[in-house]
Amino acid sequence: MFDMPEHRTPTVVEFNHRIEMNSQHKYAGILTAIPTPLTQDMAVDTGPLRAHVRRMAEAGSCGVVPLGGTGEYTSLSFDQRVAVVEASLEAAQSAIAVIPGILSPGIGDAIDNAKAFVRAGAKALMVVTPYYFRPTQDGIVEYFERFSNEVDADIILYEIPYRTGVSLNFQTVDRLASMTRVVGIKACNPDLAQQMRAAELAASKIAILTGEEDVMPLHVAMGAVGAIITSSNLLPRQWDRVLELALAGQLQESMALHASLRPLIDTIFAEPNPAPIKAAMDFLGWGMGCDVMQPMKPASAQLKERIAQVLPPLLEREQTLSRQLS
Repeated sequence: MFDMPEHRTPTVVEFNHRIEMNSQHKYAGILTAIPTPLTQDMAVDTGPLRAHVRRMAEAGSCGVVPLGGTGEYTSLSFDQRVAVVEASLEAAQSAIAVIPGILSPGIGDAIDNAKAFVRAGAKALMVVTPYYFRPTQDGIVEYFERFSNEVDADIILYEIPYRTGVSLNFQTVDRLASMTRVVGIKACNPDLAQQMRAAELAASKIAILTGEEDVMPLHVAMGAVGAIITSSNLLPRQWDRVLELALAGQLQESMALHASLRPLIDTIFAEPNPAPIKAAMDFLGWGMGCDVMQPMKPASAQLKERIAQVLPPLLEREQTLSRQLS
């Protein structure tokens, strides 16, 4: 089994750097994209949802992100989305950040959902770039300017061009950081040069949060101060450690720990998200269920067998780390 890198006392330079990173940005650290539990008749099951948000808070999570792709935003009705946000905020009790996603393609629906989430108590929202229309960069800036003017909440940009077909160039990220309520970006752009340029221009203004857990230590080396990821639903403390090592400049140690998580990362993305993460959470008996909204399909029997092989040794290490930190 992989040995957890020893926890050493950081140098004064490292310690001051980490304080600066945490105080500079309102939203940093590991933010977990949580799935939406569904009943067999496809209603939102708020009981297991509340329990899981409390579980993440008890694990020391920096925050949760309901209603992203993992939370099946685009498949849920308006009322179901509001129910998810209300239940998540109620369970969090302000102990951790709750940052609902807005994955609407158009401005009207995006603002309507956002205002409802703010009325429910949300202070920040993760807002995807407008898609389907293939907008210009100026059009994207105007979209977020209007959103900022009409919605009283912090904004975390969500850039995921391999899903939306829309990329933000680095000058646009910098303009949004200066002109709108944008305070962070979930960066899922596979163009590493683009990400580096965005970090060079805007990292002092907004929190760069990677959305790519398979390369997270490298994104931290490029300027990320946290992540919005899925597998931290299962292993929050180990992901905190991967980030902590990377931020402290111990990149090799961070990458070694990260490499030991790769079998799980590969497993929970072996079939379309969020079916695998729901199956993994169901394996743990958390009551989240395996059902997903159409057109998605539940995890296959083969994938469930793979989860049963991969997850137990990592959970044992998670429990060991929990005892060490308590």
